[in-house]
Amino acid sequence: MSYSLSNQSLQYVVQEALRWEPQLQDTQFGVIANDGVITLTGVTDSYYKKMEAEKIAKNIAGVRALIERIAVVVQDDHQITDEEIGAKILSVYQSSFTIPDHKIKVTIENGWVTLEGKVHWNYQKHAAEDALYTIQGIRGISNLIETQTNRDSEIKKEFIEKALHDSALLHDSSIEVEVNNRRVTLSGHVNTLYEKEEAERLAWNAKGVIAVENALTLSTQIVNTHNYECK
Repeated sequence: MSYSLSNQSLQYVVQEALRWEPQLQDTQFGVIANDGVITLTGVTDSYYKKMEAEKIAKNIAGVRALIERIAVVVQDDHQITDEEIGAKILSVYQSSFTIPDHKIKVTIENGWVTLEGKVHWNYQKHAAEDALYTIQGIRGISNLIETQTNRDSEIKKEFIEKALHDSALLHDSSIEVEVNNRRVTLSGHVNTLYEKEEAERLAWNAKGVIAVENALTLSTQIVNTHNYECK
């Protein structure tokens, strides 16, 4: 049965999804729903848990936008210095085959990490950030890394379409791809905010892309696939 969730029902579904995740069961997050816009609030002891909560909320049908106001507060007995965080980051980067650590500048201030530099591929930019999620002591990340593409590369529209079709997450989605002067436009419909972001990420992976316009819209009708019962 297809229908749109009320604010109360969507709030409940998001809350239950967060409670269901084992790694988040010791964390209390507040959830506010307003016409498909979800606001997450609360305090957690790691950046990883913060990002997991965001990912879970984005992957729920009916969530059209996300406002994230979760603070990362590390207990004094688990707090490490910026120098220690920096050493851990360098160690992670140096052991990675996908991160060009020599092209990335890392700045840390009171646990907040800023990444700068220029890489050839968008996946390298994301890998540089994703690799830091489990490092203890990080309070937040600003990813300012720029992507330098090969301007001589010809973008193959069919390659992007194949990547979207081959994605288990997007296989059944209705997504159209247009390429104009190395700029990619995505249009059509997807079910969740997470799917919308994943489609954009895959489009950025095409060699030669300098911009992606994500015009994907979220389906207004959703299918209730949860067994949660609002009480």
